[in-house]
Amino acid sequence: MLLSPVVVLVLGNAAARISGHLWGLWSWIPVTLVYWSTLAAILRFAGGWTSFRRWLQPSQGAWGWRLLSFATAALFIPLFLLNFRSLNQPWVISSWLAVAIVDPWLEECYWRGLVMDAASGWPDWLIVTYTTFWFGLSHPLLLGVNVKALSGLPGFFGTVLTGTIWSTVYWKTRSLRWPIFCHCVVDLLSVSVLVFLNRAVLGK
Repeated sequence: MLLSPVVVLVLGNAAARISGHLWGLWSWIPVTLVYWSTLAAILRFAGGWTSFRRWLQPSQGAWGWRLLSFATAALFIPLFLLNFRSLNQPWVISSWLAVAIVDPWLEECYWRGLVMDAASGWPDWLIVTYTTFWFGLSHPLLLGVNVKALSGLPGFFGTVLTGTIWSTVYWKTRSLRWPIFCHCVVDLLSVSVLVFLNRAVLGK
């Protein structure tokens, strides 16, 4: 399981390169489907779904760790304010909502739940660093192949920041409740589909 991120990135990157040539801006759809299917298959194969109830147990520890999750959401408020008026087509709105509903469950259960649990026994700081590094690579190597805002170092470091916070919250609270919820909020505030289509205004 500790090497499964390699499988996720190789399959996702191949899907991104092939679909980019075939469908251009619309490649985000097959890439996302391949990514989600891979995460779901690994979770199913590894028995991760049997841990689902444990991952969603009430949070432990101080409330400050739960509130830390919201720091990630605050970073994307300006982006949402610049772009929310462009969410004006039914298919854009439905896709935007679908990403925000499905993606947090799969990503948090895999990257924070399964991978971090597989590394139990390591020093806590190394567990957070390990899963966050691979999570950071997932955005530029998958969607970032065809999406400018998620490519290269900006895509990597932006994902590392959110991943570090959510991994720390899971480590401290032993629950994915807040990371999943805040991941959903971030996916909404980051106007994901507009970014995937390279339509988002990133700054004035």
